[in-house]
Parts: sequence; structure tokens; C-alpha cells
Amino acid sequence: MSGQTELTVENWLWDMHGTRSAQRLAEFRSLEAVSRGTGPVRELPVDLIDLDHLELVDRTGTTITLAQHVETSFTEGLLVVKDGTVVYERYLNGLQPETQHLLASVTKSITASVLGIEIGRGALRRDDRVTDIAPEFRGTSIDDATVGQLIDMTVGTAFSEVHDELADPSQESDLMRFFRQSGTMPLGDAEPVGVLGLFRELEQAYPHGDHFEYRTPLTCVVGRILEIATGQSYIDLVSDDVWSRIGAEYDAAIVMDVGGFPFAGGGMTATLRDIARYGLAHLDDGIVAGQQVIPPDWIASTCDGSDDTRRAFAGCPQLTDEDRAAWSEYRNAFWVVEPGRVFEALGLFGQVCRINTATNTVIVRFSAQPMLERAEIGYETYRAHAAIEAALAN
Repeated sequence: MSGQTELTVENWLWDMHGTRSAQRLAEFRSLEAVSRGTGPVRELPVDLIDLDHLELVDRTGTTITLAQHVETSFTEGLLVVKDGTVVYERYLNGLQPETQHLLASVTKSITASVLGIEIGRGALRRDDRVTDIAPEFRGTSIDDATVGQLIDMTVGTAFSEVHDELADPSQESDLMRFFRQSGTMPLGDAEPVGVLGLFRELEQAYPHGDHFEYRTPLTCVVGRILEIATGQSYIDLVSDDVWSRIGAEYDAAIVMDVGGFPFAGGGMTATLRDIARYGLAHLDDGIVAGQQVIPPDWIASTCDGSDDTRRAFAGCPQLTDEDRAAWSEYRNAFWVVEPGRVFEALGLFGQVCRINTATNTVIVRFSAQPMLERAEIGYETYRAHAAIEAALAN
């Protein structure tokens, strides 16, 4: 791409908006296609509404409009679907409707959807012991943990995921070692064992189920146990169970880690509208084109949450007051905003798929937020989403 910065694992994180690196992963990373299959595309009718005048408070405390927010929040795509119809759609910073954009940890929610589908088929159960399914993890920090604890991130594995550490790639922290094995940062002199190999080095810090802590390696293990439980590859499972059944228009893709395993915790790429189709499958109780794709009880369990996950979330030592105000729990790899009403898939640097059953809306956002401004911009985006939903509820 003439005139653009050459991207490498050394530089892609540091100016994601300026280099459009979240849209250009295939230029410097190994990706494998996640097939959409040959089925029909789910049509998304369009009837645009003028929402640009909506007001919200920005990260400096100033009242601004939605149009101003979109232009100043490092947003690259914003799509709002109401009652199955696109009512707002913006593409910025070179993003096009066909552009694959990094989903980051929205990938976790897609991994969880596969888990819910396979639980519905009887391939495994929430209360199964992980090491009964995957003996290769015996003797690690997930001994005696259940599948449910793994996807809800209440397993007692010791791993510190403080994303501000990414500002200093020279650190020898848990997160830096993980990002190197995922291929997100240069591997350097480290042995290429992949994220699953690195996981086996982690110790147990507290009893399983005691409290929630956000740790990406746990979802990577979910990807592996799905393979063992079903006898299929992770990529085929995502394609067969989800991507080929939601009416996606384009193939998705996923980054491979340095060990050759799909980065099930944060490596998928997809288009803005296809993630809206994924969100709509949840809004429609898992039914797409008259077919049950995601079990309705899995979606209800995700949206409603549980007493256990609310208790575990309340006990998380890392959460800020702003976090606790924004979400009530983490359930099935979704962040629950209001139990029974609003839940969302979230990714680092501002990726969002927000599902509101009360307003019958799906909001999808792709962003490339700067490393050290993510939190403040993130809370601003949540206020923008709330303003949109309030306007559409009237």
C-alpha cells in the first residue's frame, strides 16, 4: 500500500489510528480464513436516522454532539441496528464496508458462542472438569477447574493483565510474555511455545471460583478444549458453528500465534456489518433465517448472568469505581451492563458489540484508541452508546 507505513510486529501497536494497523493485520501477521460458507447473506435494510445531534459528555467534561464524538474518539466504524434495520452507519479513517478490522477480545465472545453451541449439542458441559476433557493441562493452574469457571474467568490462575504495561515492551511481565507468544510483539530470544505453552508455566493464586480476574490466556484454553471435545479444529468450529450460520457477508480471519495455534482470545478480524449480524443473532434469541444457531438458554444465561458471577465480579480487586458502575458481571465472555437487558462484547482499543434487548438495538464500534488514553475514551464511548439507546427508545 503505497504511501503508508510499513507495518511490523515492532511498530503496529504504537500508532494504530495513524497507520490504520487494525485494518491491515494481513500485511504483517499470519492469518487463517474463517469461512462464511455458501449460505445466503443476512440482508440488513437501511433507514438512516439523524443521530449526529445527540449530546453527551466527553472525556474532558465538555458537552459535545455524537458527530463530534465520532470524529474525536479514534473511531473507525460505528453501526447502529434498530429492529433489524441499520439506522446509523459511519466509516472513518479509511475503513470500508468490506474491510476486515481487528476484533481483539470480541474474539473471546465468539469463542464462547462456540462453547455454548457445543454444550447444547452435548459435546461437553459447563460443570465438566477441564482436565477431564484435556488431560494435557493436568498439573497446571486449572487442575479441578470447571469449564464454566474457565469461560467466566474465575479460575485461580496467577496472571496479571494490566494493559498499560504495553507502553513499555521491554518489561518481563506476564502480559509481555503472553503478547510475545501470541505474536503481537516481537518474540526476541524467547522459545516459540505459543500461548498454550506459556499457560503451562502459570501457577494457581487463589481457589477456583473465588473471584473474577480478566485473563486472556484462559479463553485461549477454551479454544483448545473445544478442539479436544469435538475432534474439530478451532477454526472449523468457529466457521461451522457460528460464522457460516449468522448470514455473514464475508469470511472472517484469525491470527495464528507463534506456536501455530489460533489466537482464540483476541485474534479475529471481521467487517463491521458482519459483527452486527453476530449481535443480531443474540438479539433474536439465537435464531437466524428460521434456524436455531445459538441455544436460547446460553444467550439467556449470558444476558441474565448469575449470582455466582455477580459475586465473583464484586470480589475482583482490579476493577475501578468506573468499571463497577459500567458493568455488573462478566459472564460467558460478555460484559453484562444490566442483567436481563444489556450485554456487550468488548475488545482492547475500543471494539464493541453491544446488545440491548430493551431497545432492540445492536451497536457495533471499531476503534484504534491510543494505548494510554483507552480508559477515558472508553467511558466516553459508553456514554455515547447510552445516548443512542435513549434516543431510539423514544
